[in-house]
Amino acid sequence: MEPLWLLKGKYDAPGWKPLEKDAKDNAVDWRIFDRDGWVLIRAAEPPTQYEGLIPGEPSDGIYVDQQGNSVCLVARQEVAGPEEVIAALGDEAKAMLEKVGDPVVALERLGRAY
Repeated sequence: MEPLWLLKGKYDAPGWKPLEKDAKDNAVDWRIFDRDGWVLIRAAEPPTQYEGLIPGEPSDGIYVDQQGNSVCLVARQEVAGPEEVIAALGDEAKAMLEKVGDPVVALERLGRAY
């Protein structure tokens, strides 16, 4: 499966409209979209065709859009839930989970909620 890329840009970046059109036309494999500044796209190479949207490798964590939809990532791949992210992050994350009792809250406290 192709990796996920995080594209970031300002709300008024010119690349949003072509990206939204490509998403509507199923020309791009997007996973989660937050028009306030980012989108996760599955692609073999960094998607550079959207002016003002800068592609990069997303950090491991939970990504939540404006509607509360979420995607959990580890090593640029989607995983089933926040528990898998905690496991991948190691001892510090596991200790935080033990302390707070909720994996999403633990990821927030670790700065891994985006």
